[in-house]
Amino acid sequence: MSFTRQGRCQERDDVLGTTKPPLTLAWIAGALNADGHDARIVDLTAAGQTVHDLARALADVAFQPTLIIFASCFPTWDADVRAMTWLKHATGAPIVAFGPHASSAPLLAMARAADVDGVIVGEPEDGARALADLPAGGDWGDIESLCFRRDGVIVAHRAPGRFAEFSTAAGPDWGDTDFSRYRLPLVNQPYALVETSRGCPYTCDFCVAPIQQGHHFRERSAAAIVDEIARLKNTRGLEYFYLWGDTVTLNQKSVAALTDELIARRLDIRWIANARADNLTDPAFAMRLRESGCWMLSFGIEASAPTRRDEMHKRLQTPAIDAAIRNLRQAGIKSFAFFILGYPGETRASMAATGDYACALDIDFAGFYPAVPYPGTALGDRAAAAGWVIDPAAWHQLEYAHYAMRYGELDAVSVMGAVARARRRFYLRPRYLLRHAGDLARVAITKPGVTARIAMQMLQPIRFARR
Repeated sequence: MSFTRQGRCQERDDVLGTTKPPLTLAWIAGALNADGHDARIVDLTAAGQTVHDLARALADVAFQPTLIIFASCFPTWDADVRAMTWLKHATGAPIVAFGPHASSAPLLAMARAADVDGVIVGEPEDGARALADLPAGGDWGDIESLCFRRDGVIVAHRAPGRFAEFSTAAGPDWGDTDFSRYRLPLVNQPYALVETSRGCPYTCDFCVAPIQQGHHFRERSAAAIVDEIARLKNTRGLEYFYLWGDTVTLNQKSVAALTDELIARRLDIRWIANARADNLTDPAFAMRLRESGCWMLSFGIEASAPTRRDEMHKRLQTPAIDAAIRNLRQAGIKSFAFFILGYPGETRASMAATGDYACALDIDFAGFYPAVPYPGTALGDRAAAAGWVIDPAAWHQLEYAHYAMRYGELDAVSVMGAVARARRRFYLRPRYLLRHAGDLARVAITKPGVTARIAMQMLQPIRFARR
C-alpha cells in the first residue's frame, strides 16, 4: 500500500488516486544544497523500493551519507521506524524524521523509536540546515526545533521550526526525481507540487496543518511561483501542477496576481489546488482561475449541518458552499468536496444526512472519510481525554481506512459502513453516472489498482455488518 507522507496529507494513494511527490524533502534539499552541502532526495515509495535497495544504490554510487532526514507520518511511523533503524545501522549516519506526528506528538513519537536520533518539530528546513552545519561533537540542544535523544533520555524541543526564508528562497531542488511515477487521475499525466503559501489562519479542530506550519499565513510572490512552474515545464516537460498550500485561494489579491502572471506568460499548463468554499463566491474570480489553467479545486465541506461544522470550528456557511459550487460549474472547473463522518456527537442519521447532502450538491467528486483523532489536534486530545480512542497506541489506524474511536452509536462498523454507503449513493446515482461516465472510465483505466481498492472499501462494511 502506497502512502503519501507530505505535510498534512498522510494518506493512502486512493485518496487522490496518486501518491504525492515529496515536496518538503525537495525544499530541504534546496536549502542544504544552497548552503554548499550535497543533499539528495529519494522516494522509495514511488519507486517501489525498500531501504535495502537504497543501501545497494548508495554503495553503487559511492555516496556515504553523514545525515539522513526521513519523511514520515502517524499511520506509517512504526513501519518507518523499522526502516530507519535498519538504514541507520547500515550507513552509520544519524537519522532524524519530520512530519505531522513529529509536530503534534514529538515525545510520543520518540518514545516509539528507540534507534531514531531525533524528530524536527514544525517546518523542518532550518532544523535540517542547523544539523548539517553542526560540527562534529556539536550540541544538538542548540537546535530549538529538535526533539532528540541524549544518553538515552528524550530531550524536548524548545520551539517549533519556521522556515525563515520560505518567501525568498530559491525553491525546492528535485534532484533526480522521476515525475513519471506521479500521475494524476483523469488525465494520467505526471505532475509536480509547487508550494504557494504556508500557514493557515483557520482553527478546524481535526487538522494538523496549523500545528506544523502555524496560523501565520505566508506567501511566495506570483513571479517566484510561475518561475518555478516554467522551470519544471522547460526542464522536466511537465504540464500539470498541484499548487500546494493549505488554502491556496485565501488571499484573492495574491491569487489574482498569480493568475495574471500565468496568463501573461502563456505557459499553457493546467493546475489544481486546495481551496475554501468561502474564497470562491465571486463568479469573476472563478472565471479568472479557469483562464489561468485551473481545472479542479478541492475543499472541505465536512458535514451537512452548519452546527456540526461549527463544532469542528470550520467557520463555513451554507450559502458560501452553494455559491462556490455554482461558480466553479459555470467556470468549467471541476469541484472535489470532502466530508467527515463519525465526528463525536454524530449519529447514524446525521451521517446519512451528510451523504444525502453531498448528493444534493452539484459537485463533480466527493470524498467521504472517517474522523481521525490525531494526537495534538483539539479533536484528538479531547477524544483521548474522554476515552473515545479505542487504542491510543494504534497509530497505524490513524488514517482514512479505519475509524479509531467509539462514541455513542459510533464505532468502526457503523462509521465505515456509513462511509461506504455515502460513496455508493454518491457515485452510483444514474444522473451522476450519465454526466461523469467519461471521467469514471478514465479513472478506471488510468488507476485500475486504486479503483479496485475503492470498490472493495465500498463493499467491505456490508460484510462486517452481517457477521
